[in-house]
This record gives sequence, structure tokens and C-alpha cells, in this order.
Amino acid sequence: MYLLLNTYAGGGSAEKKWDLIKNTINKKFKDLRIIKVAASSETNSFIQDVITKKEKEFIIAGGDGTVNQFINKLIDYADKKEIKEIRIGAIGIGSSNDFHKPIFKEYLIAEIPAKINFNSYELRDVGVIKYKVGSEFFHKYFLLNASIGVTAEANNLFNNPDSILKIFKKYFTGLAILYSAFKTIFSFKNIEARIIFNPNEAYSFPVSNLSIIKSPNISGDLSYPGNADYQNGLFDIYLTHSMNKIDLINLLKALSKKIFPKNEKTKYCKTSIIKVSAESDFLIEFDGEIIKTKCAEFSILNKFLNICTS
Repeated sequence: MYLLLNTYAGGGSAEKKWDLIKNTINKKFKDLRIIKVAASSETNSFIQDVITKKEKEFIIAGGDGTVNQFINKLIDYADKKEIKEIRIGAIGIGSSNDFHKPIFKEYLIAEIPAKINFNSYELRDVGVIKYKVGSEFFHKYFLLNASIGVTAEANNLFNNPDSILKIFKKYFTGLAILYSAFKTIFSFKNIEARIIFNPNEAYSFPVSNLSIIKSPNISGDLSYPGNADYQNGLFDIYLTHSMNKIDLINLLKALSKKIFPKNEKTKYCKTSIIKVSAESDFLIEFDGEIIKTKCAEFSILNKFLNICTS
């Protein structure tokens, strides 16, 4: 069994968190081999090696981005048969750790969330982003959610922090998330985009935020209503458009209470595919990672990855 460890997660706070639990983890898994990674190239090399060796159980210790990076490289390098035999657990030593939410006390080790019971797992949906850069198409994958608009812009700031945010990320995660959100709101401009929900339903909107959801937990204490359904083959789509700065602040307040407003500037639906295009480049955030494009299609690989549930 391998444990992929990113001690740089959580703004550099992950190493201290790992030190609190590493002895417990090593005692629990006697054959555990720990691989430290930080750069994408290191993950590439690791994935290629373990697929060749037919390894089947992995623990990802880091934040949501570390889990996301592993899953993207796994799908890139392994075939469907190999993927079906693999089981993935995780330890949340990152900033928000949305992968583990809702967090239950019985899944905590020294107050750190861990889903590493390889006898308890389920096949979960994987979101697919097909996007265009120049004349080429690329694919990215996500387990939790993706977004376009103010959430994506705030995540981009969170990933590329200024000097104040660097301190907040390391010591005050909740404050870091709020700082990123408010700073982004005050500079954000709506994105003129065309959205196709299905062949018979297409709209042009000045998009404020578009969330493509498998898990309602989006960052810190912010959440959409309802519970996650990781196996239904559908996204929950939450769209807000034409919002001004006051509207966006009110949206932030609502999401802190797990409420999605219902009014003329909001739309909700369920779908298995959605397409977005714009004249100018826009950011897409997916499980905390960022890409840039002018057009993207979101779809689902139904019940595709075995993920530990406890």
C-alpha cells in the first residue's frame, strides 16, 4: 500500500498536521510505503510506476488539490480495467478538506479527517471537463465540484495568495477563505457566456457564478443545500447571473447558511451534461485547481472510482 504525502498543502501547515498522526497511520498499515510529492511531475512518475506494479490501494494525504492531482494522473495513465481494481482513501491535512465533508468524529485521528478503511468503499461518479486551449482539446476530472465566475476567481486568488493571504492560509483557514471571497467580489465583473443545459435549453447570461456540483460543500463553511449523491450520474447546477456586488455578498451570506436564493437572478437544475462558451477566456475551478478556456463541456463518468467511505 502507498501513501502519497503532500506536506506543502494547507499553505504549508500540512507537515505539522501529518506529524500528529504519522505514528498512528504507520501502526495501522504495516506495509505502508510513503511517497512525498509536491510537483505534478513527481506525481506523474509515481503513478506510472505503481500502475506498472499493479498496486491497488492508495492513501492521499494532503488537501483537495492533492486528491485531485492524483485522480487526474490515475485516469490519464491507467485503463478502465485497472482503475476498477483500485481503491482510494484520503487524509485531510489541507486547508478546506471538502473531500471529507460532512466530517464525523468517528473518522477523525487527532482531530484530522481520515477515510482510510479499505473494507468500506463505493464506486463514485467522476466529473469530466473537456475544454479547449488554442486549437486543442484537453480533459480534466473532479470528484467534488467545479465552478465558473466569482468562485473560480476566488479560488485562483486562494491558490496564488498575496502576503496577507499567505499568513491566513497557514494559520486561519476560515479567515483566508473569507478574505479571498470578499477581495474577489470587489473586483469581479460578470462573464458574458452562453450556457447549454441540454439540446433544447440554451441561454446567454452575464454569469456571476456557475457551480457544477457533486458535493454541496464548496469551501470552508460555505455550502449549497442538500446532501451529496455520488452515484446518481447527475450534477446539481446552481447558476447566478446579473449580480452586483451587494447581490454577491448576500449570496455569500446565504451559502454560509446552506441556502441558495430563489429569485430572478438564480437558476437550479439537475443534468448530466452542460456546455459553457464565451468570447473571452474565463477560469474554471475544479476541486480547488484552475484552468483557463473559452469553451468547456462538463459530463460524468458514472460510478467510476472506488473511494473509501470511512
